[in-house]
Amino acid sequence: MKNTKFVALALLSVACLSGAASAATPAQKGFVTGTVVNEQGKPLPGVEIDVDNTLSYDSSLITYTDAQGRYKVDVRKLPFTFQVYAKMKLKYGDFTVNVELVPNNPDAVAGVAGGVRDFVFRPKPVTAEDPYGNLGRVFVERGIGEYDVDTAQVQVTLTPVGKLADGSAGKTRTFKLLPSGSGPVIPNVMWGTYKVTATLDGKPLQIRQRMDGRTPAAWGASYTGGFTRDYNALTPSMFLEVRLPKSGD
Repeated sequence: MKNTKFVALALLSVACLSGAASAATPAQKGFVTGTVVNEQGKPLPGVEIDVDNTLSYDSSLITYTDAQGRYKVDVRKLPFTFQVYAKMKLKYGDFTVNVELVPNNPDAVAGVAGGVRDFVFRPKPVTAEDPYGNLGRVFVERGIGEYDVDTAQVQVTLTPVGKLADGSAGKTRTFKLLPSGSGPVIPNVMWGTYKVTATLDGKPLQIRQRMDGRTPAAWGASYTGGFTRDYNALTPSMFLEVRLPKSGD
């Protein structure tokens, strides 16, 4: 059941990608080559490519994609194997976020022979071992003392307010929460401002921002806000908590 839930979310994360164009980079013996595109197949220039020697520490070959989203690294005289990574810098408010891009093939590339590794800027499929993806994370916990709120049954709806960090308008989506080592989470959310609502068994919950040792925010029927780096988060995340409505609310 647990694995089924993760597979379902992974499929949800990539469902919108079925129409994306896939790059077709020709292989060249002795070179690691590839093309980096977004979900619509548009080339992405200036993406950092890390061709990492799997045998020696801190001995990567770094290059960047050109105006056509292409890169080429010479490995003709390097009898090693290489793991290839692509990272794109995305601006969100005052933050610059390094987004890990998704390879068409995650296997290592043999030096001398070379190989092709194309990448796409899209949500990274989540697994039980890695439930966070490569984009923003929305963490939702029950309020203190709210023992009747089963977060496994909570549904959270995110409605974008204005443009998102990737320049898109986004769309309203409803999620169930996944378990993670950092608490119940919605992975792979593009950074931006959202109106957030939550329900339990179809009935509205109250929601607010979870504060890190500061004055608690007011409870409301919805929360509108963005992502922060509270709670020592490595990437900008949203931290919320929910509770059952109280009498008189």
